[in-house]
Amino acid sequence: MKKLLLLLTLTAVTLYAKPCMTDIYTLNGVNTSDRSINGKASEARENMKRLKKFMLYWGDPNTRLDPQKNGQEYQFKYVYNPSYGLRDDMLETYYQLKESGQISEGYFTFLLNLLTVDLGLDGLVEKYKEIVSRYEGDIQGIYNAYNTSSFSKKHNLLLVAHSQGNLMGNKIYTMLSDAQKKKFRMVSVGTPANHVMKPDQTAPYVTARNDFVINRVYGALPGNVDGLGHNFINVYLGSSFEARTQIALHVKSAYNNLMQTTSCTEYKFTVVTMPTFGVLNVYGNIKYGQDELVGTVTLEKSSAVWDDIKKEYKCPSEDSFYWGGDSYCCYNWTTYKDDKNNNWIPGQYITSRSYLDSISDTTDTVRKESQCATISLGKDGDLYKMISNMFPE
Repeated sequence: MKKLLLLLTLTAVTLYAKPCMTDIYTLNGVNTSDRSINGKASEARENMKRLKKFMLYWGDPNTRLDPQKNGQEYQFKYVYNPSYGLRDDMLETYYQLKESGQISEGYFTFLLNLLTVDLGLDGLVEKYKEIVSRYEGDIQGIYNAYNTSSFSKKHNLLLVAHSQGNLMGNKIYTMLSDAQKKKFRMVSVGTPANHVMKPDQTAPYVTARNDFVINRVYGALPGNVDGLGHNFINVYLGSSFEARTQIALHVKSAYNNLMQTTSCTEYKFTVVTMPTFGVLNVYGNIKYGQDELVGTVTLEKSSAVWDDIKKEYKCPSEDSFYWGGDSYCCYNWTTYKDDKNNNWIPGQYITSRSYLDSISDTTDTVRKESQCATISLGKDGDLYKMISNMFPE
C-alpha cells in the first residue's frame, strides 16, 4: 500500500500573489437557441462573442479590456440557459419571480392558468411539475458548470446576464459559498428582477426605458438608459449607444474590482501538518519557507484496541504510527532504512494534480494512546478536494 509523504513544519507566512484569471460569462434569456442554423452561430454563443468584441475592440478606449491580456488574466465564456419554447420559458420565468418573492402566489397562479388554458386542469398540474423540475435541474447544471470551469480552478467569475439569465444569476448567487461570493460579480442587462444578486442591491444594471418585454414585468427594476427593444445584441450592444456604453463601464468596473480585491497564489507544493490530534492544516508552499494556509480537515477518530502481547494500544491498520504531539504528519511508512532506529526516508511532496491523482489511493493511520485516526487521499475525501483545488488542471 502506498503511504503518505513526510511534510515539514511551518515557518513564517509571506504571500506572493498574482492576479486571478477572471472568467467573463454571458447568460442568455428565454427563447434562445444553442444550435447553429444554416452556418450561423448559436444565439447564446453569439451573445458571448459580441460582448467579447465590444469589450476588446469596439467600445470606448477607456472601458476596453487589454487584448494582450486575453487568455492570461481574463477569458470569455458562456454557459447555456436551456430554452424549452416561449411558453415554457415564460412559465419558468414567472415561477422564478414567485420564488424570489417579487410576485405573489396568486399572481403566478393567474398567469399559469392563463398560459395553460388549452391544457385543462390535469395538463396544468403536469405542466407545473415539469416547469419546477426543469428549473431545478437547469439551476443546478449552471451552478455545476461555473463551479467546475471557474471556482474549482480558483478563477474569478464575472457574469453578464440578459433577461431571464438575471433570475438564474440571482439564484445562483444564493448557492455560492462565502469564498465564492467574494470572487463573483454580476452585471444585469434587460433584467426582469428587482435586485442584482442580493435583495437589497440594485446595481449594476442596464435596462432600456422602452424595453417592451421588461416593462410588462411586475416589480422589475425601472428602465435607466435610452433604447427600444429587448434583444441583447441588436439593442443593448447595438442601437442603444447609452446602453452599450453603460454595459462596458459596468463590466470594466467589475473586472477592475475583482483584480483589486482577489488574488491567486501559484503553489509549488503542499505542506500538511497536524497541530492537534485528528486535525490537519493544509498549506500551499509558494517558495521555500513561505506557506499559505488553504484550509483545515478534521479526521474521523476511532478507538484503539489494547494489545496484551505488545502491551500497547493498536489501531486496525498494522501500518499506523504514533502521534506524539509535534506538528509532523503523514509519514511515508514504507520507505524506512533502519527499522530499529526509525531512520525514516521522507516521501515526495505533492507538486501537481497528476501526481496527486497517482497517489489518490494513499492512506495513513495515526494513533495517540487509545485513539486512532485515518488520513486518506481518496477522491471523495475533503483532503483530496482541498489539494486538487490548489493544482487545477
